[in-house]
Amino acid sequence: MATSASEASEPPLTLVMLVGELEKLRQDLTRELTASMNTSLAPIQASLQKITDTVATHAATITGMETALSAHSDGVTALEREVAVLKSKLETTNQVNDRLQLAVEDLVSRSKRQHLRVIGIPEGMEGDHARLFMTTLFKMVVGDPQLDTLELDRAYRSLAPKTAARIPALHCPLP
Repeated sequence: MATSASEASEPPLTLVMLVGELEKLRQDLTRELTASMNTSLAPIQASLQKITDTVATHAATITGMETALSAHSDGVTALEREVAVLKSKLETTNQVNDRLQLAVEDLVSRSKRQHLRVIGIPEGMEGDHARLFMTTLFKMVVGDPQLDTLELDRAYRSLAPKTAARIPALHCPLP
């Protein structure tokens, strides 16, 4: 009967009371589980935070590297264009240089073929103007009216010793 006395002192269990007790029990269990999970997950959350920070740092570094790479790529592209322009200019300059070298060689060989050697004019007869003297002499000797446009590049005496007086002679080497 002892059991019946304790049963008699407690009010009878109703559905509302059962639901209330179960709700309290559920809330207690939820609090305990939440606290236990928070305690267990704290190291994982700390690790995740470190990983997140590392990823953010790497992302910033990668962004900086991409910016620098883009700038370097633009610089390389500009240099490649400049090299192409310079190569083109060098090619043109080499072509002009080759043409000029050929022209100089031609002029040198022509100037060597057009030398006239005059022998037998007495020393000092030309005075101070050897070129003018030789132009006049050629016009007189040849007597051709086309020689009015005759141009002499140079006229000079050889450095050989003075020769004895002779009759002037005109000597033209054949090419």
